[in-house]
Amino acid sequence: MDAWQTPKPPLARPPVDLKGFLTELLEGKIPALVVTGPSGSGKTSLAIRAVEELRGQGVPVGGILSPRILQGGATVGYRVRDLLSGGEEVLCRLAPPGIRFRRFYFSPRGLALGNRALAAAARTARLAVVDEVGPFELAGGGFAPGLQRLREAGLPMILTVRPHLVSRVLTFLELPPATPQLTLP
Repeated sequence: MDAWQTPKPPLARPPVDLKGFLTELLEGKIPALVVTGPSGSGKTSLAIRAVEELRGQGVPVGGILSPRILQGGATVGYRVRDLLSGGEEVLCRLAPPGIRFRRFYFSPRGLALGNRALAAAARTARLAVVDEVGPFELAGGGFAPGLQRLREAGLPMILTVRPHLVSRVLTFLELPPATPQLTLP
């Protein structure tokens, strides 16, 4: 049976001032916050925490979260959840069917839901979360169309990114090299 990844418990003391970053994003002082760290470091959990904090302040937050699908404790895929509508689909799995990219097979329905969610965020949200931007997007696939909509709208973003891809993602999204990064161990 598929299960959502159990989010890591909230950190007792965040490694950085998350509230400060959120304030800077909403005030337009920074265009994005990049949350980076290796697989399993808590990027999605931190993104969830940011969404909850912002919603607690009444801020309309859109975008996507991509929690793991676990079977027997092992990651076998990811789901995609639309933060505005609550809709969700399988995003990718290790086994077919789907569009193969590297080791995963991506669901056309999951990709469509994610891109619709990002387009809706560009129209109606004050801030967008994109969990996660990876090689598929950098190759022009995945959520690249939705990311383009967010760029065109100039919406502040929280992005989750693997460490080795940060500079490429910043270039791809035309973000300044000094875009703040929150690095998780």
